[in-house]
Amino acid sequence: MLRSILTAMARLAGATVIAIALGAQAWADLTHGTFTWAQLPGYFTPLANLAGILALVVAAFAGRHDPAWVQTLRVNAATYLVVVGAVYWLLLAPHAGHPYFPWANAVIHGGAGLIVAADWVLIGGRRRPRWRDVWSVLIMPALWLGYLFVRATTDGWVPYPFLDPALGFATVATTVSVIVLIGLAVSAALRALGAVAPLPSRDPAPATHRG
Repeated sequence: MLRSILTAMARLAGATVIAIALGAQAWADLTHGTFTWAQLPGYFTPLANLAGILALVVAAFAGRHDPAWVQTLRVNAATYLVVVGAVYWLLLAPHAGHPYFPWANAVIHGGAGLIVAADWVLIGGRRRPRWRDVWSVLIMPALWLGYLFVRATTDGWVPYPFLDPALGFATVATTVSVIVLIGLAVSAALRALGAVAPLPSRDPAPATHRG
């Protein structure tokens, strides 16, 4: 019981840290940046961080009753956040200005991925990950890209320079395909780590005394 309580508290603490950083970054972007509320859904970073918060909170309350869909949510959220960190620091950081809150920027573009991935790898689940669900990691990115396609064809706005239609369809499609393959590879790697990690032991049942 104590182990379950401590695990839930650690997950809720991680979710709180990510939520505070995400809120601070959103406030800074909306107040001191050039972003608008209508543009926020177009950025994958907030979506990935929200997925991470949801995964940690759901896992905290699921406890030992950790169904397969919760584990899928956890590994998918970890995948999104790891990819977000890699794409940001490799492709976007050189073109980004100095963040208003460097600590919040570091959390949502890296720290959150470490928290959610560590939760998946170190705490794990009570069942082995289902490999047949690996494709589910593409659901949220596909919906996001569909939304961006609508935005690009209606008002011409895209959130990231590597998605700019001016680069040409082939260039954008190639970049997206590479990111998708990286995402699938990260998801597979996390599932493999979850598969080889030892399953957590159940909390021992309280001793009973016979009178």
